[in-house]
Amino acid sequence: MASKKDKNVAKESTTVGENAIANRETEGLSQGQIIRRRFMQHKPAVAGLIFMIFFTLFMYSASGIHLGTEKNPINWQGWWPYTIRDITAASGAGDPSWAHPMGLDPLHLDYFALVSRGAEISLMVMVIIGGLGGLLGTIMGAVSGFFGGWIDAIMMRFTDFIITIPAILIGAVIGFRVGNLGVFALAIFLGLFSWTGLARLVRGEFLSLREREFVDAARVAGASNRRIIFKHILPNAIGVIIVSVTLLLAGSILTETGLSYLGFGVQAPDVSLGTLINQYQDAFTVAPWLFWWPGVIIILIALSINFVGDGLRDAFDPRQRRRIKRKDFQLEAAKSRPGK
Repeated sequence: MASKKDKNVAKESTTVGENAIANRETEGLSQGQIIRRRFMQHKPAVAGLIFMIFFTLFMYSASGIHLGTEKNPINWQGWWPYTIRDITAASGAGDPSWAHPMGLDPLHLDYFALVSRGAEISLMVMVIIGGLGGLLGTIMGAVSGFFGGWIDAIMMRFTDFIITIPAILIGAVIGFRVGNLGVFALAIFLGLFSWTGLARLVRGEFLSLREREFVDAARVAGASNRRIIFKHILPNAIGVIIVSVTLLLAGSILTETGLSYLGFGVQAPDVSLGTLINQYQDAFTVAPWLFWWPGVIIILIALSINFVGDGLRDAFDPRQRRRIKRKDFQLEAAKSRPGK
């Protein structure tokens, strides 16, 4: 029976072997190349990224680009022949067919056109909320964590006040007041209140990084606060920021869906995935595809973004290591044998 000492020796040798294999894989690579390689080794994250790219291109190319206002619209028609306002002359119950793969709604509107337009709006709202929330959260957290003192106290008490208000209540009030102003106005106002969680994470990173030796060396060298923040601290906190923003994106599309489902989000005549679920929830028993299509798409988008976030977290975290397979150990042992 192996003693405790022998077990510890075997464990240490295994760890040394894993470190040797991991170091050999990243030898001679820059930090960006290491991050990219680690991300590509995360198969669910790669699958999620590929899905999001192809899904976005597919939906936007199908429905086209619709910008501007009602008086001055900017429209680029997609390859799908129907729009959200085209009433078809098809007869029957509107079941899925070759001409209408997602079926027809009770008004005989092509449901694929509605879903593609809803996905386009939901993706647009998600990007605006995530981008604006990420920018504000990074600024608030960086300033609060770097300067500390009374600045930190005031900014964090304001952040705590925003956090105590239920997110769905804030969204409902914003949607009720500005929902009729259009998608951009709704997304911007929602983004103004979505930064609190990211601000706390960035603040924690800055509080830790500002005490490091390289920051002290920069101060001794006469670097300004702006240079220390943007050249020394922010690059070391970028991993936390990127991962948090991806999670914020996933939460944003769920927030928009919930508000649109309650009637406080995107308003008619436009549609989003949440409004489609709200409009056709009563048709679940007679035409379930009207409910399932937008619901499944929302789940796939949220899962894909979360997978991408997990992959970015593993890629930016230096403590995360690839699981070494037995084949790698055998190759390492073969290289270390005498005469090889």
